Amino acid sequence: MSSHKLLILNGAILSVCAVFDFAWRTNLLISLMLFLPLLDKSWGYPELIMNPVNLTRWGFVTITGIALLANHPAHITAGISTLVFAALPEEWFFRAYFLQQLGKVSHINTFFRYKKTNKTYVPLAANLLTSALFSLLHTPTQGWFALTIFFPSLFYGWVYQRSKDIVLVILLHALSNIVFFIYIAQSLSSES
Repeated sequence: MSSHKLLILNGAILSVCAVFDFAWRTNLLISLMLFLPLLDKSWGYPELIMNPVNLTRWGFVTITGIALLANHPAHITAGISTLVFAALPEEWFFRAYFLQQLGKVSHINTFFRYKKTNKTYVPLAANLLTSALFSLLHTPTQGWFALTIFFPSLFYGWVYQRSKDIVLVILLHALSNIVFFIYIAQSLSSES
């Protein structure tokens, strides 16, 4: 099976599983996000680059998350869970795999090329399409609020396209979820 057909199939499988509500949906989605990319032989695993710049970035984001959780100990379990069961599988699938492979699809490459300057907008188009799928897959559990997830997803995609640092993107995703749990969700629940 060609790489772009497998990419479409993987996205469709995740979409179908996200739409239907059944007891073990979350476990299935996590498993699929972690293992579907491994079926694509044309995909290269993201490199783990441990240089001083990356270590500093990882440390800063991690210390920020720990500081937030230290001030709100009731959210420690949610913070660890969001890192392991949300940020890791979602970023592994959507940024390290889907975004990277989508940028290689020749139809997108042809469609998003400006003819006069021959400039390509493939990275932007791939990020927009990946973020659209990412936010749509959150709608069954989060309703219309999931559409706001589009914007952080664009940011995660932008960071990944610039840095190729999947660890940084996973940590940023977990940190934003922690901020959501502690501040946004708490204030929304106290208003109602």
